[in-house]
Amino acid sequence: PPAPAVPLRLLRRSVLLEATAAVLVMALTTLLTSTVPGRAATESARTTAAPAAGIPTASVTVIPFDTGAAGGRGKVQITLDPGRVGTNSVEAVIYGPDGGLAAVPELRVTLTLPAQRVGPLDTKVTDRGGYWSAPAFTLPLPGTWTMKATVRVSELDQVTVSAPVRVTR
Repeated sequence: PPAPAVPLRLLRRSVLLEATAAVLVMALTTLLTSTVPGRAATESARTTAAPAAGIPTASVTVIPFDTGAAGGRGKVQITLDPGRVGTNSVEAVIYGPDGGLAAVPELRVTLTLPAQRVGPLDTKVTDRGGYWSAPAFTLPLPGTWTMKATVRVSELDQVTVSAPVRVTR
């Protein structure tokens, strides 16, 4: 009787080692399949670290507003492209309380540079049917400008909100 116990114990140990090895291989395989390959990770880090040279980036500012009236809540998203000294384009989109696009009767966007006592400069945005735009607006100096948006949601209800915008050389 003692002779069969030794092979059985060796068989149990062997099966346990193989099962452990199989679990480790499965865990390692799962880990490796959920990671990004080295080349892709390197390129991703390179592209997020700095924009491509020579390609200007736009400045996008989102400002929430509330006129206090029914349907007077939302946000205005203003894009200043390229967001540098010189000629820029200005585009604004109004989002209503439900997050969808909203039409407003009037929008005025101005920029002021308090540190240099410049402004307010009116962008003169016009309604383009779904968004507001000014194709050419000149910013004379770099710095942190104060962008003010006056949103009129009805004949009587309007609000002026502001946010800082960084303008580079």
